Amino acid sequence: MKIIYEPKGAALEYAKLALNPYTGCVHRCIYCYNNGRFGKKGKFFERAGPRLGVTMDVIRDLRELRDRYGPDCPEIHISFLGDAYQPSEEHLGLTRLLIQQIINFKFPFTILTKSSLVRRDFDLLIPYPLFRLGFSFTSIDQTEVSTWEPGTGYVIDRISALKNFKNSRTKTWVSLEPVMSVKSTIAVIKEIHQHVDHFWIGALNHMDPPEPIDMVEARREIMAALEFRRCKYAFKSSFGIKTCPIETLTPRMGDS
Repeated sequence: MKIIYEPKGAALEYAKLALNPYTGCVHRCIYCYNNGRFGKKGKFFERAGPRLGVTMDVIRDLRELRDRYGPDCPEIHISFLGDAYQPSEEHLGLTRLLIQQIINFKFPFTILTKSSLVRRDFDLLIPYPLFRLGFSFTSIDQTEVSTWEPGTGYVIDRISALKNFKNSRTKTWVSLEPVMSVKSTIAVIKEIHQHVDHFWIGALNHMDPPEPIDMVEARREIMAALEFRRCKYAFKSSFGIKTCPIETLTPRMGDS
């Protein structure tokens, strides 16, 4: 396949298949593992452009997946390489076009984003039973968010979008990765747990955290916060805990 691919390493814990509509990301998260992988540091943050020929390539890949899996295609994760809802998505509509194609093929998919722009696609996503929405959080403190993720806008908008989808009965999940501060991670859990079906927790491994983190104690404190609220969760292997790939929380077409 040309665009849809099978992730490797830690990414495989999230999904068996992945799709990245854009190259680059203007969110400028200081912990981004892609910064420096594609040229000099900072280049990845300069712009988020659509991948050349992505629409036709995705359609070809979806046909290949249909031939390979029939109706049992694994879930497709959008996106590991930057955010599928870049500011440019508002006028380009590339992500919207691609999810329309996935829906046409009746394949399961999930989106992980930091952007409330996903609400624009309510009409496509809310009725579709094979969709899960994921949001990424490191903090609910806007000062921390503006420092750690300076291009992502207001975290209150992210929380509002999460609530909107959950209230519309969409399956939701949240990536608490990376844990920049144990206190901030627990504050996120306290704020949004009622609107989340599943939490993923991952460690920071591309830079030193703003404050020292004892991994064993961090696991204990975060787990206690989740258990107290009866949350479903899994720690990624970056926390030193062996875990299975994320379960698919959406029903198949025709399921009750």
